[in-house]
Amino acid sequence: MIVALAALIAAWIAGGAAVWMAVREARAAAAAHAPEYVASVKTYDRGGKLLSEEKGRAEVRPTFASRFVTEEVSCETTASGTRCVEISAAALAVRLRALLSAVAIGSLAAAVLGLVLGMMLARAATKPLRRLAEAAQRAARENAYSVRVDPAPGEAGRAAAAMNDLLAQMQQRDVELRRRSTELEAVNKDLESFAYSVSHDLRAPLGSIDGFVQAVEADYSHLFDETAKEYFSWIHEGCRQMRDLIDGLLQMTRLTRAELQREPVDLSAIAQSVAESLQQTNPARAARFEIRGGVRTIGDERLLRAVLENLMSNAWKFTRHRAETRIEFGQNGGAFYVKDNGAGFDPSHAAKMFRPFQRLHSTREFEGTGIGLATVQKIIERHGGRAWAEGEVDKGATIYFTTGAQELARA
Repeated sequence: MIVALAALIAAWIAGGAAVWMAVREARAAAAAHAPEYVASVKTYDRGGKLLSEEKGRAEVRPTFASRFVTEEVSCETTASGTRCVEISAAALAVRLRALLSAVAIGSLAAAVLGLVLGMMLARAATKPLRRLAEAAQRAARENAYSVRVDPAPGEAGRAAAAMNDLLAQMQQRDVELRRRSTELEAVNKDLESFAYSVSHDLRAPLGSIDGFVQAVEADYSHLFDETAKEYFSWIHEGCRQMRDLIDGLLQMTRLTRAELQREPVDLSAIAQSVAESLQQTNPARAARFEIRGGVRTIGDERLLRAVLENLMSNAWKFTRHRAETRIEFGQNGGAFYVKDNGAGFDPSHAAKMFRPFQRLHSTREFEGTGIGLATVQKIIERHGGRAWAEGEVDKGATIYFTTGAQELARA
């Protein structure tokens, strides 16, 4: 654009110079009574009588050229009479029209030529920048950090060298990150296998302990006093809690190791089914479930059912001391939630809730193993989402979670 403008200005300057020279020549020719500027020549006698009249080459008509050459009649008196010459600017008008037409055509040609030349120069000047941009876009789009930019002279060459250095560093870090991810994935699989094996293998000795204690109670109960019998009941309770922990670990391991199937899931229908099952466990309990209809997502239906079962079972458990239990399931923006009016929790401990075996209430208040929310977290993470909690002591709790379906839709 700048080149085109410069060419246009140059054409205007050249045209203006040509017009100025034409006007200058026309004034000199008109002053010398050149034939092309003479409209008529009249001769008068001494008494003012017209003796003769000669028509010149020029025509007398109003033109814009009269601004540059004055159209006038000049008379010269001699002994024989008076001679009057009428000057016309028509010849200059013709010349100016031709010049202005040439200037217009030249300006247009100069503008087009300047625009084409400017585009060529701009393309040549921005070629190194385009190569940098293309390399950066490819690296970002394909994670192809092995691409490099060809060197170029000047500042563009320094920019290309800096880009190549940056891509080399990113390639090295990408390789390192992939290596660490592979190692971490292998370690996680080993830990999951270890947890599954240990949990599975603990069931047999635990069953033996509980069984032999029952046998001792049955065969030798007459030898033990009430204190000893109370000790036996504590052993049974400890075995029961240990079985619950083992079952929770096994369930968490199975759910987190299961293959993930993504399909449309009606969360409202699942929540309604879980609510009916909870109500059947205690039909006499005053409870109100508020299940928002039409809540759907994309994910593994079996795993998401486990999420809602854990969350709604927790809400059912922590609202048992309320005169009326209120449990709500719905969607807020892109997050799903389960809300209750139960015991709540200290907000400063919200992050601990999703860790295995972390409990915010004692087993005397509410039973449980501390595995449920950890299982929820694992399932949600496998879906590409996240889970978090909000609440206050004695004011209920709300557990939010996403399934990563929004991220998949944007991708």
